[in-house]
This record gives sequence, C-alpha cells and structure tokens, in this order.
Amino acid sequence: MDPLAPDAIDSPSPLLSAGVLELSVCEVMTTGVVTIAGDSTLDQAVDAMAEHRIHAVLVVGTRSGTPLGWITTRGLLGLLGIDGRSPATEAITEEAKAIEPTASLRSAIYALSFPGVTRLLVRRREETDSEGVVTDFDLTVRATRLAGFSRRPE
Repeated sequence: MDPLAPDAIDSPSPLLSAGVLELSVCEVMTTGVVTIAGDSTLDQAVDAMAEHRIHAVLVVGTRSGTPLGWITTRGLLGLLGIDGRSPATEAITEEAKAIEPTASLRSAIYALSFPGVTRLLVRRREETDSEGVVTDFDLTVRATRLAGFSRRPE
C-alpha cells in the first residue's frame, strides 16, 4: 500500500465546524468592556490595564461616552518613555469597530481579518453601551472548546 495514498493519511478534523461558525458572537465574547474617559492620562490607562489584567482599554468621549478607540499594550510599546501625564487619547492605536451580539462567529472572523482590527465591541446598533468585546482569543479558545476541541489530556 502506498503510504501517501489518500486513505492512508488521517485527515485532520477542522478546528471550527460549520455549525460552530454559525454560533452568535455573544456566546463567546468576554462580557463587559473596561473603559477610560477621553480626558484620562496615559498613567490611568496603564493602571486600568494592570488592575484588570487586560491587553487593551477603550477610550470613550468624556461627555458623550462615544468610543474613540483602543489603547493596547502593543501600541504602548512604541510610547515607552513618554510622560505618564500625557493625554490617553494620544495613545489610541486602534479604531473602535463594533459587531452585533447576534452576528455569527463567521462574521466576527471576517471582521477581525482586516489589518489593524484585533478586537470588536459587541453592541446593538441602536445602543451606545457595549455588552462586551470579542477578540481572536475568544474565537480560537472559547469557540473551539464549545466545539469540543481540546488538546488537553483527559
């Protein structure tokens, strides 16, 4: 038997099945969003990330609460040595993109595939408050666990 014959090779099972890709974003998102006001300082942004052990904070308009963008740990690497009293808005490196909570994981994967998009606010179009955030981590770890995929030994 030819060792490279198609039936001799175990075909890998897909990480996410078609059924899992149709799950709603709200089923895998991280609930809640840590925000800071637009008039906060860079020190306050870093403190919020450290306190909540997260990789990004959402900067929102001081009066309106409108999302202005994300300050990320990766973005902060380029600002090492800057005065911590600098306005947090100067450290925004990612635009705030949103997705409906009922959108499919397939839609979230597509939205996250664009350059510069690493997280999506989960919120309904008619509302200003966000229900949570979905990241590539949520899609790979939480969705694959929902699908029953895990490499951890039993």
